[in-house]
Amino acid sequence: MTFIATVPPSRATGDIADVYAYAGRITGHSMVARIVQLFSLRPASMRRMLRTWELSQWSGDEPRRQRELVAAAVSRVNECHY
Repeated sequence: MTFIATVPPSRATGDIADVYAYAGRITGHSMVARIVQLFSLRPASMRRMLRTWELSQWSGDEPRRQRELVAAAVSRVNECHY
């Protein structure tokens, strides 16, 4: 089984703690999905990934439900289980 080292939010300091705080602000809760934590050793990459997710899922005129359905459809086409 593959293992990738991560920094959990409870042990984060410095840049990664700031990125986790940013994630909390855009989602409205402190839970950070493990797939997001995979970026924890590269805080700048995590911040860019979260910003892209924020722009595609949390902003705009389309209802969130509509955006989630489109995202799910694209994931299915791409055979992405996340």
